[in-house]
Amino acid sequence: MATPTPKRFRVVALVSGGKDGTLAAMTLAARAECEVVALANVRPYDDDAHELDSHCFQTVAHECVDALAACAGVDVFRRRMRGGSVTITRTYARSDVRDEVEDLRTLLRAVKRAKPETNAVCSGAILSDYQRLRVESVCADLGLTSLAPLWRVEQREILRRCAEEKVDARLVKTAAMGLDPRKHLGMSVVEATGDLIRAEDMYGSHCAGEGGEFETLVVDCPLFKRGRLELTETRTVTTSEDPFAPTAHLVVDKYDVVLKETPDGEVIPPGRVIWVNDDDCLDVEEEEKEQMQMDFIERDEHSEGQVVFESASCLVRYVTIERGSVANVSCSARPMDGRDATHETCAEAIFQCMGELVRNMPVSTTFKKIAMTHVYLDDMSQFAKVNAVYSKYMPSIEPSARACVATCLSSGSKVQIDCVFVNAHVGPRNSLHVQSISSWAPACIGPYGQSISVDGLAYVAGQIGMEPTTLDLVPGIVPQLERAMRSAVAVADITGAPLGARSLAVTLYTNAKYEDEYAAAGASAHPANVMFESFSREVDSSDRVFSWRPLVTQLVVTDLPKGAIGEIEPILLVDEGPVSHSSIIEDEDDVDVLRKESRAGASSILPDLSDVASSSVYRPRCFMRCTIVGYRDVAVTSVLDHVRERLHEAFLTPERLISCRLYHRAEDEDIARAVDDAVRTLVSGIDCSKPRCIIVPVVACGVDRDFGASFVLEAYAQCP
Repeated sequence: MATPTPKRFRVVALVSGGKDGTLAAMTLAARAECEVVALANVRPYDDDAHELDSHCFQTVAHECVDALAACAGVDVFRRRMRGGSVTITRTYARSDVRDEVEDLRTLLRAVKRAKPETNAVCSGAILSDYQRLRVESVCADLGLTSLAPLWRVEQREILRRCAEEKVDARLVKTAAMGLDPRKHLGMSVVEATGDLIRAEDMYGSHCAGEGGEFETLVVDCPLFKRGRLELTETRTVTTSEDPFAPTAHLVVDKYDVVLKETPDGEVIPPGRVIWVNDDDCLDVEEEEKEQMQMDFIERDEHSEGQVVFESASCLVRYVTIERGSVANVSCSARPMDGRDATHETCAEAIFQCMGELVRNMPVSTTFKKIAMTHVYLDDMSQFAKVNAVYSKYMPSIEPSARACVATCLSSGSKVQIDCVFVNAHVGPRNSLHVQSISSWAPACIGPYGQSISVDGLAYVAGQIGMEPTTLDLVPGIVPQLERAMRSAVAVADITGAPLGARSLAVTLYTNAKYEDEYAAAGASAHPANVMFESFSREVDSSDRVFSWRPLVTQLVVTDLPKGAIGEIEPILLVDEGPVSHSSIIEDEDDVDVLRKESRAGASSILPDLSDVASSSVYRPRCFMRCTIVGYRDVAVTSVLDHVRERLHEAFLTPERLISCRLYHRAEDEDIARAVDDAVRTLVSGIDCSKPRCIIVPVVACGVDRDFGASFVLEAYAQCP
């Protein structure tokens, strides 16, 4: 006898009676690792209220939800809404205001208390960030995993699934051009599919109703193992006589549950309808998280212009580069001589140090202004402990994107954390933070998001080859890396900057601990080559308007999250990309032109061509990003020549440098220090704070297909 698959998720499914929540619950119920243990519903407070102005919940046909317990044989938890749509911003944070989301919180808390095995919540969110973010917020507070199996599924695919999986969903509300209440109310979605698609084609509506065009009530589906609904008495309520888009809904006055015959004669008992009231579930605050004891930190000036922070057991060194509204901050921590410091202690010390730096910056900022974070560890097995500390300090709403790798940190450091702060920006700061597990792309469960778009750039979190529905790594070198690339494509598409068409630069990480497997598979299957070829295909197949190709940095590191084979981290151009709003534009065309220049090796640099080479992308007088790669005994003056030339051709000066990141082979630390000193010398006459490079030791590094360089210097300059 086969061993049953252990249930990873015991799920409470949020339902309104409509097709989306039902189809989502069906999708999870069909998975071996999931079990739907309960249904949950928020309904209007008054029985006679049917169509509420709720931004989050469907309320039409709420009078039928009790019947789901009898149809599905599963307990249904219900709560009458005390609140309304009060906080209507895109994101949601709990407050004293009585919002309908707090009714959802109370409801789910009651489910968790009644069924302690519950560890996940299923929602039917497809395109609504508003709904998804609210469910995720409540789940995060209650320690539940948010599952959204239909997230970003194409709407015509939703209609196809309804037909294929025999979901009998009836239209109970219509409110769009192309839909006639007299014809369509009571009709099944499958019958109405042709009309729905025609309305979408003619009027730009959503054929699956994601724009509120219609709402549904499921009367039968595979989830209803015990019975089906039969609507015996209904009436139509018209709320708008608009001649182009009349609005009306059905009220179900009577219905019957028609029992089904089970194939093996199994008797399925009906579920219970459990009402959740304030008296039954006191809305108490969650216990505060225990705060780790933090050592007092003293500040001491270092002879080279760094600042050293000392705690009882840690030494923290930091590098800051501040230019206008942008700041790059890097902090690394190691145990003090003769002391024993854990990775948690080092991470705590880093965040204390960074907190003091933030408070003392000339431009007011907070951790909420971080756009991109890099976390480097000396030992990936300590990730969970460091991540727990990270979660205490980083904002949970609209957090930064993040990439995390293990590498050979220098000077005994255990943790290094680098952050890009964008403090003042033109236009919106857009966050993509999907914590719900879906088939779209891997969820980011915690205080880091898939991407942040700000000031013309989108910073995308490092993507590894996880299967989105399980968050397990895909087996095999090529399949895993192709999955990582598909996830990067999916995230980029949502930012509005497609990966192939809008990439400015990409960093490709390879895990060094599988080198024997790479050698056995052959050069063409080496992760560096697989990722480069996969990325190149994305660029070649896109409608890219630029004649130049993105900058590609290759890094080999000691380990990656979950032991992944590779990781992909793109930076994308959003709209026009970075544009200066203060400098004088002499040529009107300069604003619209992005140019790429290369010197001594173009885009495929080999050691026998030059000891140093560079490529840059720039908009004159606005911004410049360059990659400088060095080999063997490189002359430091040559590196400076490249930096100066790249700045000069973009009509920028060294004072505009806002980021200098230096990757180097661990054994070439002396070369890296010399390059670092040279860059510091370049700007020392302009800014007495002496900005330095952010230094990251790696196993190997290079550009494009190559990873045989001694160092790679990435420099970014921008006008305010």
